[in-house]
Amino acid sequence: MYDHAANASTHDLHAPGSAENVCGNTKVATDALRASCGVLSCPPDLTDFVHAKPLSEAARALNLTRWTIRRLRNGYWPRDAGNILSAWACYKAEKAVVTSWFLRRVRAGGVVRHAGAEFGAPYLTSCTGQMVAVARMGHDLVAQTLELPAQRFTLFALHAADKGR
Repeated sequence: MYDHAANASTHDLHAPGSAENVCGNTKVATDALRASCGVLSCPPDLTDFVHAKPLSEAARALNLTRWTIRRLRNGYWPRDAGNILSAWACYKAEKAVVTSWFLRRVRAGGVVRHAGAEFGAPYLTSCTGQMVAVARMGHDLVAQTLELPAQRFTLFALHAADKGR
């Protein structure tokens, strides 16, 4: 007989219908990455991507399991989505066509300032104090570390600039 309690640590995924994943839930995010990213649900462009591609192709492109892609298609979003966000950021950064690069220093909390706004990315906090090369990629920004091993991150806006002050 299968003992669910004995295997609880290996099955820590939460069902899409659980109380924690209901729309309007006001539970505060406890995971530092999720709280700093502010990503409480699957980004719309990632949702479009996993629905547009065949299951195996999406899994291969993001280096995730087919099971994870299937769950994302069904509306599942985990508490700790760091690996999914990182895979999506890496995929977008690899496919990016950029024109010119400029240098920015990564501030505390993994923040990069550009054009009066603050930007960040999952795992960019590990680069605090380093210089990164930043370039425009459509409406987004992409950052690449200058120290080896080189990594690329798609940056997302953290705060709107207060230009009226």
